[in-house]
Amino acid sequence: MNSETTYLTDLAAVLWPCGGLLGRGGGLLGRGGLPARGGDPTLPRDRTVPRDARRYRVREYLPVPSAHNPRVILPVANRYVATRGITAFSHRHTLRDRLRTTVLTAAFTSGLAPFLLRDRLHVGSGFTIEHALSSALDREVLVAIHLGPPRASRKPVLLLLTPAGRAVGYAKVGINDLTSRLVTAETRALRRLAHSRLQGITAPRLLHVGEWNGCPLLVQEALPVGHNTDRPNRRQLLRYVLRIAHLAPVSEHPLSRSPYLETLTSRIDALSARPEAPALRSALAQLPDVRVPFGAWHGDFTRWNIAATARRAFVWDWERLTFGVPVGFDALHYELNECVQAGVRPGVQQWLDRGIRLLRDPLMANAGIPNSAVSTVMALYLIDLATRYLHDRQAEGGGRLPAVDDWLLPALNGLGERAAREAPRAG
Repeated sequence: MNSETTYLTDLAAVLWPCGGLLGRGGGLLGRGGLPARGGDPTLPRDRTVPRDARRYRVREYLPVPSAHNPRVILPVANRYVATRGITAFSHRHTLRDRLRTTVLTAAFTSGLAPFLLRDRLHVGSGFTIEHALSSALDREVLVAIHLGPPRASRKPVLLLLTPAGRAVGYAKVGINDLTSRLVTAETRALRRLAHSRLQGITAPRLLHVGEWNGCPLLVQEALPVGHNTDRPNRRQLLRYVLRIAHLAPVSEHPLSRSPYLETLTSRIDALSARPEAPALRSALAQLPDVRVPFGAWHGDFTRWNIAATARRAFVWDWERLTFGVPVGFDALHYELNECVQAGVRPGVQQWLDRGIRLLRDPLMANAGIPNSAVSTVMALYLIDLATRYLHDRQAEGGGRLPAVDDWLLPALNGLGERAAREAPRAG
């Protein structure tokens, strides 16, 4: 068993505490003993198995593309659910991913997928996550599960579907300390957003909040994302960034007297055992004391978390929503993730130029970002991002980006020099 099959069996122990085995054809890939947490193969005592539990049974799953590289887990018994799961989780991915999706969709639609994909996750009988979700939503649901690539914040995202393949919602389960904090944070964020006015932006509604197998669980509605939506253009992107920034009143302060600086400094100080902490502390101390507008940011504003029509954006994954940060962070985060698609180091160099153009756009300038603060805001974003990665231990978790001292700190050095040159031009 490699680290991915170990992850898969550990995950199965959370979602299906009744037990399971990974298999290939007639032989076992490895035994995932899969006991329930605490050695109890049942749910907490206040839960009971529904009388009609048998009709929810989906006992065999396909790890796709394989158990050694699982990205999606799909039920073998229902091709409608499997096909919908493949297409839903490929939205706004790369051309290569979309081609793979086309092939897999054809395989599931034709019924050939179970013959072409040999790996199986066999789940024993008992009360499972499907039963709990069906009970919470008062309707029968089956699940297709997205895992994504290895990283510290990796957690299962369950697409909830009717047996006919219609999307009902998405569920998230925290499976360790970090992902549990993120699920809890997203629950708080969605509750706040339910009472906020976000003109032109739709966030998911909460459908259910609870626990499963000792882990935090949230269920949110499925947004109408599909062929009628696309990535936002630059004008739309900046408009949505500013609307999110105004979830709370935007205030302008000199950096040295901002609550944000105090918070960021404390977060860096908490990294004292990390060798990167002194470089981050030094970079922060050398930034000029320019005036900066502070507001809210989504925290993970990327092509994977937004879809737009001509008049509206659908935005999800609000687990990183934070208030009192420099306006423009969301635009910089979106652009960085776009730039690094073709390679991290050349992408970062491209971002250093494109980020300037984004923050100097008239929309951002009208929001209060002066030219004298552009490089400072970009440097603050990189310091904030590095601090997050180090707290989350992203490099150790197998994230796609290399360690921060390999790409982020060198970029930060150049930004600090540029920020110092800009500052004297402040009126």
